[in-house]
Amino acid sequence: MGFRLPGKIRSRATSSKGVDVPKGYLAVYVGEEMKRFVIPISYLYQPSFQELLNQAEEQFEYDHP
Repeated sequence: MGFRLPGKIRSRATSSKGVDVPKGYLAVYVGEEMKRFVIPISYLYQPSFQELLNQAEEQFEYDHP
């Protein structure tokens, strides 16, 4: 299973889009308001997080190359 995730992540939401992302983290923008979250890259290896991404892919009919 592979994912293409644009941007970077942080462990909590932030209102400033110009904030740097620490090494080992990835920024994710969510929803119509593009709320920004920065999460640890290690989450990408967690089965529960992978399942969450799969559910979002199915729900929103995302078709990545």
